[in-house]
Amino acid sequence: MIRSIIIAAGGTGGHISPGIAIAESLMDVKSILGFESLVIHSLVRNKDNPDLRDAPCPVIWHNTPQLSKNFIKVPILFLYNFLKTVFQFRKLKVDCVIAMGGYSSLPALLYAVLFRKKIFLCEQNTVVGKVTRIFGKYADKISFSFPPVDTQKFKEHSFKVLGNPLRKKIIPDAKVNANKMYVVNKKEKLNVLVMGGSQGARQINNMVISSMNNPEISKNFNFRLLTGTSLYDEAKAKSQKSADIISYSEDMKTHYEWANLVIARSGAGVISECALYSLPQILVPYPYAADNHQVANAKYFEDNAGAWVLNQKDENNSKLVDILLEISKNRELLIQVTEKSFKCARINAAIDTVKFFFQE
Repeated sequence: MIRSIIIAAGGTGGHISPGIAIAESLMDVKSILGFESLVIHSLVRNKDNPDLRDAPCPVIWHNTPQLSKNFIKVPILFLYNFLKTVFQFRKLKVDCVIAMGGYSSLPALLYAVLFRKKIFLCEQNTVVGKVTRIFGKYADKISFSFPPVDTQKFKEHSFKVLGNPLRKKIIPDAKVNANKMYVVNKKEKLNVLVMGGSQGARQINNMVISSMNNPEISKNFNFRLLTGTSLYDEAKAKSQKSADIISYSEDMKTHYEWANLVIARSGAGVISECALYSLPQILVPYPYAADNHQVANAKYFEDNAGAWVLNQKDENNSKLVDILLEISKNRELLIQVTEKSFKCARINAAIDTVKFFFQE
């Protein structure tokens, strides 16, 4: 019987949010599974993350350094944090590690390998990350958010494609998608939500702000920009139109309910949440993401959800303008993409992942 579970979730929000979703589902079925304790293992620099502040279980912090070329300092700091992790986990009697990916999960995974504990891996992206590739052979089970591009490499593993686990607070009300379709059918202005992630994206901000100067676009669309805190003043100063400029928001549910269309990066969390709200997406993958995983994520949603994809490193807005003008002239197209988007949603991904790990 599993007594104590660790969820290794640190680094970016793309690793943290699905970890929190799994923690919520585990706490819901604690009496059924019969485990004694559940703890999240995350980086010190994530202490201000809103999901971790409101985590459904205790969080213990570590300061494992990101791997770099400093061959003297990094190994010493890594060893110190690993030994600290071992001491904490032994005290907690940890016998199961759920790793959400990223370098911050390394201490927990090394502990599990060294002491032969159960390992469950969650992979968010279509391009499998280094942690999953390295530790996959030690894992008891692997859950994928989307079909991996290199499925054959995992044919000997126990895995399922179950969707990206989503937090309870992001789940929409039943009537939201029906209302959204009604608005799209009408001829009123469409609401466009623009996001660049928690840090923002200058490229996307500038492309959208430039596009707002087109009179036809200004006539047919309302824009709401979540700029990222560091880019708020810059975006506010550049915007000459009546756009709603917001630096950061913890209440994404309200914004998704408002929107009819999203312009965003193609991180696994964002595209999964948008699908849940039947939102058509114009995706601008981050061009410097590891292994080009955002390009692959965008390609998957282009093929399966009808998303528009702009693979570019510059701020040229001509393709974005063309897409927006096409949408403004053809509402039927937007309706079709809205329906396709919802078909990619996995509302039960979190509990399905828990059942796969612990009950199958």
